[in-house]
Amino acid sequence: MNEKKETMRLNQKKDQILISVIIPFYSNVIWLEEAVDSVLNQDYTNYEIIVVNDGSKEDLTAFLEHYGDKIVYYSQENGGAASARNTGIKNAQGEYIAFLDSDDLWKPNKLSVQIQKMQEYDAAWSYTDYQTFGKNVKTERKEMWPFTKEGIYANHSPYIGTPTVMIKTATLKLGNLFFAVDLRYGQDSFLWEQIKEKQKVLYIPKVLSSVRMRGTNAGKRASVQLRARVILWKKCLKEIPNYKRQFSLLYRMGILLCRLGFCFVKDNKGKWNEFVAKLFYFTPYCLFRLDRKIHKKNYIN
Repeated sequence: MNEKKETMRLNQKKDQILISVIIPFYSNVIWLEEAVDSVLNQDYTNYEIIVVNDGSKEDLTAFLEHYGDKIVYYSQENGGAASARNTGIKNAQGEYIAFLDSDDLWKPNKLSVQIQKMQEYDAAWSYTDYQTFGKNVKTERKEMWPFTKEGIYANHSPYIGTPTVMIKTATLKLGNLFFAVDLRYGQDSFLWEQIKEKQKVLYIPKVLSSVRMRGTNAGKRASVQLRARVILWKKCLKEIPNYKRQFSLLYRMGILLCRLGFCFVKDNKGKWNEFVAKLFYFTPYCLFRLDRKIHKKNYIN
């Protein structure tokens, strides 16, 4: 029975396009194992799993012995998640690339649904909704595009979850597009903006990934939000033509207020830094949410 099942799996694999799954790793090997297992449990079978050890100090001997030839393993000096993902991109053999963080998980049908939709729409890249999970965290669906309709869009939400993205390898390699290693936050957002200048994005309104929420999640901190939005905005204005024109006046007002708040927060290293950041970020946050709702209303109508 097992031999028959394996033969069926191999026959299925021959008919499928190879997908390179890139997983950067720095800490918590238990979560890494869960992430890798979520790939191995996919109903789509033709993939390679590229694990990039970004200078972790943890002992991975048992992990490597257990997974063996099920993964492609690289080790490098610590350079951050962007650097690790870039290593994976440069060594990817698949026609498509999918990203998964080492503390996140995929639904069993993630790869099969996404690649089928990309071929159906002839899309160069795509992303989906995701859900959050974690200790003392209420599971919540995150709609990355504020609309419910599936399809290809010229513009997209600035809140794309990296573990939801799949992209044609040629789009990255031929375009010489990689994650920005000079950005501490927003490396992924900057890459998405670069790709968007060349290729429209496919949105798939399905929850296919689970993102682990922890107390250290950068996105929860107002000080990080201020810094990330300001630095990303400046870098995009400098390196992406006509970047500013795609955003509404409401959104740009929010960015302007972020820049004002950043001037006060960036030098405040004391215990009140986050409190001050929350005060400055409250109004921009409301403007971004309002802008999102207006876009949704206009689209539906």
